[in-house]
Amino acid sequence: MAKRKTGGHHQTVRIVLVEPEYEINIGHVARAMANFGFDELCIVNPKVEIGFNARMFAKHASHILKKARIVGSINDAVRGCNFVVGTTGIVGRSRNVIRNPVTPSKFAREMKKLEGKFALLFGREGTGLSKEEIKKCDFLITIPADKKYPILNLSHALAVVLYEISSSKNKDMIIRASGEEKEMLIRCFNSIVDHFASRLRSPDKIKQSFRRVIGRSMISDVEAAAILCAFQRVRKKLKIKKI
Repeated sequence: MAKRKTGGHHQTVRIVLVEPEYEINIGHVARAMANFGFDELCIVNPKVEIGFNARMFAKHASHILKKARIVGSINDAVRGCNFVVGTTGIVGRSRNVIRNPVTPSKFAREMKKLEGKFALLFGREGTGLSKEEIKKCDFLITIPADKKYPILNLSHALAVVLYEISSSKNKDMIIRASGEEKEMLIRCFNSIVDHFASRLRSPDKIKQSFRRVIGRSMISDVEAAAILCAFQRVRKKLKIKKI
């Protein structure tokens, strides 16, 4: 079961495939799930046997297929979940549905505010989810694509949605370096440049360039600490005392 803790909320995600038609796609789905740290898969009434081809295309994610649950209905697949999230490739099909479709990124932002277990439903390769199935959903996701060919491959659509969910989670995990931390890093770098100033053509330009790089880089506190540690070792080796 893939666990997510975002913004103080505990969340788990179950991937539900509704009547998938091709082994290759099932294998690719398992691989995409593993890429983003998800491992709970439920398959509703698969139209093919989940055998060698599925395992081959899953690569190192065959363990997800091995423990996947096979059920006979969507109701069975979403049992125990607090939220049911559907996907659709053609927005026009859902005009009469209670839920208006949102992009994966917008859904990921909304998901962060909630707590509980989510079932992500992906429909049939040929026809997607039916209107009745979409009505069961609390949220509906659509991926913006070219109107001439708006339907993505099953595993590609899954990867886009899982990427947005994972990316949204990871943004909370990154703590940006404070202004004081960045200034300390710059002063430390400048002291090293000053040490070699007589041998450099444009020491001031070097210092200015480094400041600009730090300003643009969105450096994290961990990255700043690691670089500062390296600079301090250099300063110690060069016996530079003043910053």
